[in-house]
Amino acid sequence: MRQVILTFVRGWKIFLAIAAMMTIQLISAGQIFLCGSILIGALLAFFYFVSTAARLEAAAKMNQAQAKKTMLVGLILRLLMISVVLAVAARISTELFLASAACFVAFYVTALGVLMYFGRG
Repeated sequence: MRQVILTFVRGWKIFLAIAAMMTIQLISAGQIFLCGSILIGALLAFFYFVSTAARLEAAAKMNQAQAKKTMLVGLILRLLMISVVLAVAARISTELFLASAACFVAFYVTALGVLMYFGRG
């Protein structure tokens, strides 16, 4: 967990650059109201990634039965997150949802890349 956080700290400039590019694109397209969705998507991706790393680290220190229980709890949390996202998507506009989802995917993929790049040695 600590290694994941330290890796994010080392790669903060990459995340900032991606957020700036997405924000500049939205401003130039005249859709400033979507900038909040970018922030929400980025925060969700960060917390999702960190919580997954924490569960994996905790499971690595447990015996097999406890690790299986921890992974099942993680599965339930992910299914709960999907249902909450679908409930929110039904209540907000399509543009807001797509902006948040696109930012979540962009930051999640970037987080994987940052971990691969900085975690290799």
